[in-house]
Amino acid sequence: MAVVLALLAALVVPATVAPATARSVGEGSVVDGLSLDAEATRLADELGAPGISVAVVDSTGVVGRAHHGVDGDGAPVGEGTAFVWGSVSKSFAALVVSVLDASGTLSASDAVASVLPALRGGELDTTGVTIADLVHHVSGLPHQVELTDVWGRTGPASEVVPEIADVAGVGPRGTYRYSSLNYLLLQAVVETATQRPYGDVLHEVLASTSGVTDVVTDPGRFAEDVPPGHAPYFFGERPVDVGFDPAGLAYGYLSGPTDSLARYAAWQLGDLRSTSPESVERREGAVETGTGARYGGGLIIEGRTDGDDEVTVVRHSGAVPGYFTYLALSPERDVGVVLVANSYGELRSGESAGAAEAFADRIMGLPPGAHPGSGFYTGVIVGGIVLVLLLVALLGWVVIGLVRRSPPRRTTRGTLTRVLLVTLVGAALLAGGLLGVPAVVGVPFGVAALWAPDVALLFWLTMGLVFLVTAVTIAREIAWNHRGAVGGQRQPSSPRRRASSSR
Repeated sequence: MAVVLALLAALVVPATVAPATARSVGEGSVVDGLSLDAEATRLADELGAPGISVAVVDSTGVVGRAHHGVDGDGAPVGEGTAFVWGSVSKSFAALVVSVLDASGTLSASDAVASVLPALRGGELDTTGVTIADLVHHVSGLPHQVELTDVWGRTGPASEVVPEIADVAGVGPRGTYRYSSLNYLLLQAVVETATQRPYGDVLHEVLASTSGVTDVVTDPGRFAEDVPPGHAPYFFGERPVDVGFDPAGLAYGYLSGPTDSLARYAAWQLGDLRSTSPESVERREGAVETGTGARYGGGLIIEGRTDGDDEVTVVRHSGAVPGYFTYLALSPERDVGVVLVANSYGELRSGESAGAAEAFADRIMGLPPGAHPGSGFYTGVIVGGIVLVLLLVALLGWVVIGLVRRSPPRRTTRGTLTRVLLVTLVGAALLAGGLLGVPAVVGVPFGVAALWAPDVALLFWLTMGLVFLVTAVTIAREIAWNHRGAVGGQRQPSSPRRRASSSR
């Protein structure tokens, strides 16, 4: 039984190269001796992705790219293949806010409730949370996933604000606490302050800054351009027909070809290196995350050491069910990487991030860092399969006992005691699974099925088998009692049996 509860709770050396300098642009580029074709193939294997695309940039633009595999429709991945960018979308939203702040359309120091009336009187209003607090994840909002990744939603982010106003678990303002709800509210702020769709404002900002134009922000084009992604499914891959959340453009649902994201990354790299007042202001206000890094502008900022050199790495990963993205920039070395893959599983998130970070280290010429290892996902799947098989075997054993012709001695009192104990244990396990797992993991069952479909299936198989074992065990005890005892006393043997035994 402890094993059951443990599983339910769970449901929750590369070569160093010199920093890239003179590089050639083109498919199958070689960057300082590293073949990007080989890197893409290697990453596809490490991520378990049917298709992958990588790009290397400097502050002047894209300097190398490579593609590997196929998209969710079976077509070869190429320059025009669209991927969903996940939380890398957050840096776009932070850029939009900074541009609107500079133009006077809004002020990042304004209270969020002053822009979004639905928040007035709530926790975010009484603590004085500002727009800048949302950008830096210091509003106190919890990591609440029930209001994100809602594929059936049709309205803008501003329509979701009343639900966020009532969200439970809001912490103190000022402490870093990563939550996509911050950026859902940022999208609502932009929509309300400009009285325009967020996508229109974003396109205008990108055109005036990075010059990137090919970014998907409307549901019609998303459905047309974005092929299915994939999720790990029992040591293979299962297609995921990725949906669109119109209220999630700021936190995770921007999409487009890799080249668009790479050109945006090149612009970001140049902006990080720039000393212009606008660029310097965009870099101000980054907050400590508590892990030795800082967060600012929708990106994580951390320091790395390479011999005597102190190197800054500005990065962010992103994921939606079926897609994974990674962006990393080094201002001092004027090099950045973009990686997009059409597969993602939540229990493989550490492995995906580790493979992406190791790739960035190789391109940036940094010594290998401490990246998450592999094995957790495999361990959960193997453990879950073993548990299901054990429960199947237990169910079979109980069924055999139910139909045996010569049941063991049973009294009514003993039967009632055993039925009560089995009922209590079964009910406790079912309640622990159905009520406890979502509370501990913080993920509703519907969301879990999107991010980890195989684990969700194992969970429901486990719950179903626990119920069947409990029910059949109770039925067995009652049947044995009915056949073997009356009123708490064992039935007397038949005359023939007594005569036979006396011989």
